[in-house]
Amino acid sequence: MRGLKIQLLSNALRPALRQHSSSSSVVANFDLDGVFVPIPTPYRANGDVDYGALAYNFERWEKIPFRGYCVGGSNGEGPYLKAEEKIEMVSKIRSMIGKDKLLIAGTTCESTKITCDLSKAAAEVGADGVLVMSPFYFKTRMTVDSRSIVHNMSFLQENSLYDHFVSVADSCPAPVIVYNMVPVTGIDLSVDILKKMSLHPNIVGVKDKDMGKLAALVTETRDQKFQIVAGSASYLLAAMLVGCSGGINGLAAVLGEPLCNMHKLAVAGQWQEALELQRKLVNIDLLVCVV
Repeated sequence: MRGLKIQLLSNALRPALRQHSSSSSVVANFDLDGVFVPIPTPYRANGDVDYGALAYNFERWEKIPFRGYCVGGSNGEGPYLKAEEKIEMVSKIRSMIGKDKLLIAGTTCESTKITCDLSKAAAEVGADGVLVMSPFYFKTRMTVDSRSIVHNMSFLQENSLYDHFVSVADSCPAPVIVYNMVPVTGIDLSVDILKKMSLHPNIVGVKDKDMGKLAALVTETRDQKFQIVAGSASYLLAAMLVGCSGGINGLAAVLGEPLCNMHKLAVAGQWQEALELQRKLVNIDLLVCVV
């Protein structure tokens, strides 16, 4: 029934929105080079999404040179949004932002099938890409801990996660970004499994917050069209220094302009000027973004 509701809603909204395909041109034009806002979801007193407040926020955000936005992620209280609300938000936000801005939808679900259904529905109403975390309800049975005593079991568990992401990527008409959010999932995807995922033509990147892993991933996937983005503004510059493309950073919702300026300076090789900005942002980010 839930899958049917998602499909019916996406069908109703589809005529007014651009279509997406899983062609190689879609992936080729999908570029994570820049700063993305994981938008907070404003609510009315009755618990409904406040689209008036959301439009007000986008009037300000659209004046800042962001690469794009992420809707329904951790910062957007994705776990508390119904699937229908996520699809409606993607549809409405698509009309609030410029065609040059990428719109990424958080589509994490515990079921592979429901994740596939939600990802397809989000793409059909305007999402340029989807951001997906590991399913984690049964985390003790879905671990990638290479230190497992029972090696064969560890191999099977790691492959179940790989199969989950590949199934989503196979079925989704929009590019997939893997979200390795260990504080939420309790599962830390290894460099090896992420490198394996990078070989899939529709898995285009990963968001992570481990600096060592970010650096290793840049090195291990350098021959792939695979982009790595930082999960926090507090180390965005360090991540770019080791080769990351940009970041999906909560602080961007309130201090987007200096973050975009820092990214621009780093791309231009003006590292000292960028470092001065980064130093000013670190403590603020630690206060605002605690996950």
